[in-house]
Amino acid sequence: MLPHGQERLDHGSASIPGEFKMASDLTIKRGTKTDPADVAKIDKSKLGILLAKPPQTETEGQAMYSGYTQCPWCGHVGWTVGLDTNYYVDIVCGACGGYFRA
Repeated sequence: MLPHGQERLDHGSASIPGEFKMASDLTIKRGTKTDPADVAKIDKSKLGILLAKPPQTETEGQAMYSGYTQCPWCGHVGWTVGLDTNYYVDIVCGACGGYFRA
């Protein structure tokens, strides 16, 4: 069983409309929408950013704090830097600009 909020997707046998197929498995952490009232309280210095793809080079030791997430607002799946396995992190989507927690 994966940690809360994570789901292992087998894209080779995808049957959900809009789900893309790939040859390998990906672990995607699905985000939850942030209420507009809570967005004002977010500490922007600790905000994770959802990128379209992983960076070419990554700082050593940060791999365990990065992974794929899905924006609950627009459905964009991308690489997120700044995740933590012990608690939720506030993230801004690079595609739609929506705030969510993952």
